[in-house]
Amino acid sequence: PPRALSVAFIGWEWPEEHASAAGVRTVALARALRARGHRVAILACAAENPASEALRAEGFAVRRAPANRGRETREALGKDAPDVVVFDRFLAEEAFGARVREDFPRAVRVLDMQDAHALRRKRMEAWKGGASAEEVVLATPDARDVNLQRELGSATRSDVTLACSRVELEWLATTCGLRRERLCEASFFHPRIAPGVIGANEVEVRDDFERRRGFATVGTFKHLPNVDSVEFLAAEVWPLIRKELPEATMEVYGSYPNAKVERFHAPKQGFYIRGRAERLETPLRAARAMLAPLRFGAGIKGKVLDSWTHGLPVVTTPIGSEATVLGVNEFWTPEAAPVTPETGWGGFGDCTSARDVADAAVALHENFDTWRLAQANGARVMHELFMHDVNMPKVIDVIERSVETIDETRAADFAGQSLWYHTDRSTLYFSKWVELKETGANT
Repeated sequence: PPRALSVAFIGWEWPEEHASAAGVRTVALARALRARGHRVAILACAAENPASEALRAEGFAVRRAPANRGRETREALGKDAPDVVVFDRFLAEEAFGARVREDFPRAVRVLDMQDAHALRRKRMEAWKGGASAEEVVLATPDARDVNLQRELGSATRSDVTLACSRVELEWLATTCGLRRERLCEASFFHPRIAPGVIGANEVEVRDDFERRRGFATVGTFKHLPNVDSVEFLAAEVWPLIRKELPEATMEVYGSYPNAKVERFHAPKQGFYIRGRAERLETPLRAARAMLAPLRFGAGIKGKVLDSWTHGLPVVTTPIGSEATVLGVNEFWTPEAAPVTPETGWGGFGDCTSARDVADAAVALHENFDTWRLAQANGARVMHELFMHDVNMPKVIDVIERSVETIDETRAADFAGQSLWYHTDRSTLYFSKWVELKETGANT
């Protein structure tokens, strides 16, 4: 068996398992590494809060690591002499990667992208510029895009890059030129499908369908695509649904609700802003369909997988269904095959207008046969793509193997090593300049 490693996760914020899909992935990976016998520390720039307290209560070493503070970062990481440092998104690698290389040169540097931020930003720009839904999905950054340059630079400097979405991984390798052997698919790690979703007979499925009512959506409101999705639901989709289903209700759950979201709370129209769900399964086991009309974004949507885990079919856009369609490893186009229950998906995943979303929502809510097929498809996709027992060991094997082969990896990494030549080490010197300006010290 591999030797016990010291693994440090570092980011700007503390990972929150109950606040975002990204937090779910990070905490799951930290737990799995510890279960494999490795020591795990979690560091963040943010002040300690309930999220850090929860991590400490679970037994993780938890420490603050202020950005642009060489001594404090060195001391926080040095307590465990890390063999592996996992950066939570490229912003963390920019802030800490050069410091880690300087102070712990043999530590394997792993970038967890979570999603391709440059892709999400490009799509958001397209949406803000008035692009159609189809045009937004097709909007991808080219080599001149500054956000993509930063993200690719971060990935190239790192020894391993974790990509959540297989569609994004393929794009990064084939279009952006990242070396495929340095990329690792690290999708979601769901432990199981909820009881009653798999293996139920028709009577049990019918009872589940009849017991459920209305619609739900979930997602942290720190994430702009979720805020826009709720606005789109309230302003354009919900009136169409209520015209067909006057008694229907829409339950909106998410951490960190703000005034922009809360203004859509309209009980008389059956539209409720509920805030954070203490137990996610409660709304997901009560609704008959999940509505997630995301108009921009990137990566795999945790709300889609959570819904399928609890037997809830989904209505979403090509943005929302990206990387969850069996056998498809490329971006959606208008010429793509339909993403529907009849083609093997867990709901309707290619809606591009408010009318599309409303019609699909009504079809799932009112048609048992369509709903039953969607529920079964969602469970099948989960089993084939997103289960913990299949996905997690592959990721941990890559990390462990990287520690053993780090010399060979770096000796053959001409592009990555060239970025550390002194004229290209701007992230290190920028960090030191900020420290000197703010503290008068250069560590």
